[in-house]
Amino acid sequence: MKIITLWMALAWALTYGLPHAMAADNKTTSVQQTKGSTGKACAEISTEEATRLALIRQMLTEGKPHAAIAHLDAANIKNEHAELLRADALRQTGRALQAQSIYAQLVNSCVSGYAYRGLGLIASETGNQQEALRHLKAASNALPTEHTIRNDYGYVLMQSGESTAALHEFLTAVELAPDYRQAANNLVMLLYQQGDTAKAEAFAKQFGVASEAMQQLKKLAQENNEAMP
Repeated sequence: MKIITLWMALAWALTYGLPHAMAADNKTTSVQQTKGSTGKACAEISTEEATRLALIRQMLTEGKPHAAIAHLDAANIKNEHAELLRADALRQTGRALQAQSIYAQLVNSCVSGYAYRGLGLIASETGNQQEALRHLKAASNALPTEHTIRNDYGYVLMQSGESTAALHEFLTAVELAPDYRQAANNLVMLLYQQGDTAKAEAFAKQFGVASEAMQQLKKLAQENNEAMP
């Protein structure tokens, strides 16, 4: 799933929970998880270390993954959250294999859900939809109320032709986080893709989607239909 054209870049920005439209995946989740699906607790860190990790997380949100890695090196914090941030940063800088290795080590840790999400995003970026579905389903099972993961999972389901399942994931995401625009955009796009213009426009109005954005979503839906086998 490479970003090649303006429209594809917009599609990516509207789907993977990105804070900066028209950009690659600059998002990292603010991790609140203290125990993963494995029941393992995260290693304790000091208030100072937690503050430094929060600042590094902000760098990733702002699209500064190289700076984030530099600060992680300087901080030298030995913690699952720090390793997750490093994996996110490596993924954002195109070093997927290194990121994948770290995520794989974290799937049995207290941040397992986010680790599975990272693996799912890498698989999707490389066009391995089945692997992406498997990892994102595991992420959703580990963190069922994490709206960004629901959105990611719904997007890959949509790209795989599983429209009904995707619809439920997007609806879950917007009900969990009504202000989460990426899932709302995806929901509208999917409805356009299904030919349900009335519902698409009703949801667009409900979520305050601008008319220009609606036209872009409609065009993306048409392009997705044309790309379907």
